[in-house]
Amino acid sequence: MIRITELNKTMIPHAKALVARVFPHQDLTERMSFWAYRYKDNPAAKVLLKLSGYTSLLKYWVALDENDKVCGTTGLYSEKNDFHEAIWLSWFCVDPDMRGRGIGKQLIEFSIETARGYKKKYLRLYTSDDPNEAAAQFLYEKYGFNIVRTEKKRGYTLMYRERAL
Repeated sequence: MIRITELNKTMIPHAKALVARVFPHQDLTERMSFWAYRYKDNPAAKVLLKLSGYTSLLKYWVALDENDKVCGTTGLYSEKNDFHEAIWLSWFCVDPDMRGRGIGKQLIEFSIETARGYKKKYLRLYTSDDPNEAAAQFLYEKYGFNIVRTEKKRGYTLMYRERAL
């Protein structure tokens, strides 16, 4: 049995390690997201977020197993260019050693329900054809996230998905 709880400062290193394991090709802006979350109330961090194209909405949650080990992450954020209509899913992942136990299903359902509370039209995300993300593609399809755009990158394809809320 897992429980989903808001990320706190003591869990950040564990969440960062999981995300780095599942998403090895993160760029600098992506890697800074947990730092920004930790210091989200700091005026300097707020300025950096705005300069990076994000609004003040930045929330993360973790799935904890029965031993309080981080076994999954999810988050929501908004971007300046579409904040009137959309909210974005962030760092949705499950520990590869814990997959197949329904953790991803619980996290995606939690994320969709939480996103509905923000009264946006769409929940968006980006993902890739990296084999580490194959299990997530199945969930995205099952929960109505349609591919709306793709971009060829160096060695992989980036896929943008969205679903109506």
